[in-house]
Amino acid sequence: MKLKFICLLLLSVAFFSCSSEDNQSEQFEFLEFEKDVLTPFANSGDITFLAFSFDKNLGNWDLKITDENGTNVPVTLDRVESTRISISNKNVQRIAFKAAPKNEGVYTLVIKNKTTNQLYTDHFIVRSKTFNEIVYPYAEDYTTIFAYSSDELKPTEDYFYFHNIKNTIISTLSTTGISGIRLEDVTTFKQYNIDYSVNAETKKIEFIVPVGVPEGRYYLSVRYNNLTEAYFEKDILVQSERLPALTSINKNVFKGGETMVLKGSNFRYKFNLDFLTGASYRKYQASSSLIFKDQSGSGEILLSAYDSDPSFKYMNSEGTEINYPIPRNTSKDDFFFVSVNDGSYFEGTVQVRTGPYISEPKPIRVNFK
Repeated sequence: MKLKFICLLLLSVAFFSCSSEDNQSEQFEFLEFEKDVLTPFANSGDITFLAFSFDKNLGNWDLKITDENGTNVPVTLDRVESTRISISNKNVQRIAFKAAPKNEGVYTLVIKNKTTNQLYTDHFIVRSKTFNEIVYPYAEDYTTIFAYSSDELKPTEDYFYFHNIKNTIISTLSTTGISGIRLEDVTTFKQYNIDYSVNAETKKIEFIVPVGVPEGRYYLSVRYNNLTEAYFEKDILVQSERLPALTSINKNVFKGGETMVLKGSNFRYKFNLDFLTGASYRKYQASSSLIFKDQSGSGEILLSAYDSDPSFKYMNSEGTEINYPIPRNTSKDDFFFVSVNDGSYFEGTVQVRTGPYISEPKPIRVNFK
C-alpha cells in the first residue's frame, strides 16, 4: 500500500511538472507585418506577421486592436505556422489573426502573453488603395520570407531605399492628376513631399528620396488631385547617401599580374539597422565593386561584402583601401576587360561602386602583352 502511494505521488509530481512546463512561454520577438498597409475589410480576414518563439498554444495569448478613436475592433488569434526559413538557428513563424478594420486609419495591435505578461505593441494602417511593385537600379533587400512554395503568393520584397537614387513604381497606377508623392514617418507621421516624374517612354512613375528625409521607416503614397491616395503596402527603410571617394591610385599604367592600389573613403557601405526589427540576427552588407570603362562599354568586378568570400580580402575593414591583383592575361581562366580584340591591353577608367553609389573615375591602362 505504501509503495502504491509513493508511485502515485511520483506520477502526480511528474504530471504537475510537465503541465507547468507546457504552460510556460518564451519571450517572443516580433519581426514584421507581412503587409504594413491593408485595405478595408468587409468581413473578418487574415492579418499576418512574422516572429520568433511565438507560443503555439493559442490560449496563452490575448490580442487587442483599437482604432484611432480607441474603439475596439474584434480580433481572434487564428493560427501559428512554422515557415521554412531559419535565421541564426531561430525558426521564423507566421502568425495569423482575424479582424475586420473597415475604415481608413491607424490601428494599434497589443499582444499579451498570459503566462509571462509580456506586452508588445505595434501599428498598421488601413487605406482604400494599395500597390506592391517597385523596381530599383540597385537592389539590396532584407526580405524575411525569401523562399516560398508555388502555391503561395509571392511576398512583397523589403528593400533598402537610398537618398538621391531613382526608383520606379511598376504597379499599374494612373499617371494623370498626380498632386505629389509623400513619405510619412511610421512613428511620428511627420510628412515629407518628395521629387517624382513620369517616364515619357515607360509611362511609369519615378521618385527620388532627397537627402532632407532622415534615415528611418516610412509609408510611401501617391496622391491625386481628387484626394485619392495609393499606398505602397510595405513600409520602406530609407538610408543615407554615402558617396565613395577615390582619391588616389598607385599608378596609371599597369602590367598584367601587378597589384592596383586604390585609396580613398567610403569603399564599404554600412547600413544603419537601428530601424530594422530582428537586425541583431541578420547581417546586411552592401557589396562593393570595381567598374572598368572604355570606349566599348563597362564591366564590374565584385568585391564581396562578406568575409567568407575570397574577394573580401582585397579591401581593408575601414573601407579606405583596395588592393586588387590584376590578372596576368585574358584567358578564359583569367578573364579581364580588354579594349582590343587581341586582348593585348585595356585602356579606360576605373571607379569604385559601394551600394548604389559610384566614385569619380581614374584613368588607367593595363598592358597584357
